[in-house]
Amino acid sequence: MRYKKPAIILATLFFSAFAIIALLAFLSKNININKNGFNRQLVTSTLKIRKQATYPIQITRMIGTRAGKLYFQGGSAYNIYSTNLNLDSFTNIQLPIQQQSKLNSGVRMYLNGAHVYLSCKNFPEIIDYNLDSGTANPYVLKSFYSKEVPYSKDQFIIRLIDKNSKDPVFIKLDIKNENSKQVDHFSEKNGEGNFPTDGILYYDSTTHLGCYTHFYQNGFICMDTNLNLTLKARTIDTLTKRQVKVAHVGHSSTMKDPPQYVNMVATVAKGNLYLQSMLQADNEFPLDFEENSAIDIYSLTTGAYKGSFYIPAFKGRKTYEFHIIDNNLIALYGKTVVTYELNLPDISK
Repeated sequence: MRYKKPAIILATLFFSAFAIIALLAFLSKNININKNGFNRQLVTSTLKIRKQATYPIQITRMIGTRAGKLYFQGGSAYNIYSTNLNLDSFTNIQLPIQQQSKLNSGVRMYLNGAHVYLSCKNFPEIIDYNLDSGTANPYVLKSFYSKEVPYSKDQFIIRLIDKNSKDPVFIKLDIKNENSKQVDHFSEKNGEGNFPTDGILYYDSTTHLGCYTHFYQNGFICMDTNLNLTLKARTIDTLTKRQVKVAHVGHSSTMKDPPQYVNMVATVAKGNLYLQSMLQADNEFPLDFEENSAIDIYSLTTGAYKGSFYIPAFKGRKTYEFHIIDNNLIALYGKTVVTYELNLPDISK
């Protein structure tokens, strides 16, 4: 008995030390040590899975909705795919487009009414495919561009490099009459090129506003379809300085170092911007931020921050694109599409 007591004490000390180490490890994962200087106000909402479906192809983008159907882009520039909100159908639409070696590179598709527009930036060209007639018409453009969004039939806002200033500008363009294009008067002219202000262009059909979000800096801007600047807003993070270093090699430019992303993908719906933030707030637990996609909500008309919510990972994989239709949130996870019921408090104010 005298020999058992020290052994029990040693075993107790061992397990106690192990428990303390495990607790410290757990706490270290759940305490935000690196502060970014802002807090995130999480709204009282939980996404509930409505439907999920896995399809035989990799889905890269959702290109729009029409008559209760969802339309997707896959890895091919010669096919589009559709399903319904219940995700219980799958239709492959083959586009009557001539096979070209460069066509698969960087093609982005957009749905506007019955028209599917294929933006081929490396040609440059925009192909108009009509879902009703099944016909495709190409429109060759005079200038290369980097961003685009349709806001009406044959009408686009595009972003390209101005030949004189070498800085990016926004252009209002009719693809059937390129001579009628209109240039904005608010883009910065600083000789830094496209990289520091790179981002994504969206269009909200409710407010009739174009919205441009930045990858590497705080904020977003909104413009009407006549390219009048209607809003220049800040996001809740504090990273206002562009962390982009540009190297000039001959007549081309490249980034010296991989920059820090501030914002990633977004969607616009009914006057609001839903923006995925890549920065953790000071009041967030690291595991919550790492295991979910943090979405911040802003007004497209006032720029006001309305709160945030999480899109959960699906089978360990984060969504790389999402869309909001009424109270449905559609998220893409590779070959899998998940629709969630999105119940947010009143964010209309």
